[in-house]
Amino acid sequence: MFRAGPARFLGLVRTATLALLGLALVCGGLAETANAALRPAVAPMAPDDDPTLGGGQPPAEDFIDDERLVLELMYAQSQDAGGDLRGFQRSLYQGRWFAPRFERVRKCISWRESHHKYEAVSSGGLYRGAYQMSKALGVGATWMMQKEVRRDFGDVGLELLQQIRQLPINQWNRYWQDRAFYTVYRTGKGAKHWRSDVYNCKLKKKKKRN
Repeated sequence: MFRAGPARFLGLVRTATLALLGLALVCGGLAETANAALRPAVAPMAPDDDPTLGGGQPPAEDFIDDERLVLELMYAQSQDAGGDLRGFQRSLYQGRWFAPRFERVRKCISWRESHHKYEAVSSGGLYRGAYQMSKALGVGATWMMQKEVRRDFGDVGLELLQQIRQLPINQWNRYWQDRAFYTVYRTGKGAKHWRSDVYNCKLKKKKKRN
């Protein structure tokens, strides 16, 4: 008789739960209920003095609760805020590579690159989206995201990822562009992709008190 180990069993339970909840949301029966209950995290960002920017610690590695996963699956399918392609909001992606303290940096880069326009295309057509990624960087980001997407959303997520891989980045919805940014930025290790001598979009270090 086949016996699944604890990790595999929990993975199967999570996948089944997400599949059932995702199906219910797509069918429309629970969409508005889930929206109302889980929406607070995606309110539009306030000006630079917003206290939620620039502080906090990343969540525990590889952890995101199932309610948040259901919400992110909606965004991944361009539902609710996922279909909004203008203006700045708190990142719709809040998985492994997200950290509140980097939201100020993301906001600076998004404004510098596209004035927060997710459909933006550079004058030469080489760079696209809110974060002005090249085609190669965008495709690379999808492969970097694949393991986490499989874990979070199972086959449904992989199918969505395969679809966006075939599209120009400016045709990705807000969720996938935010996710790609944080996956590439990687808590600062990928900051070299957005170097600039004009705008200093770096995390400000706290001054030491004497």
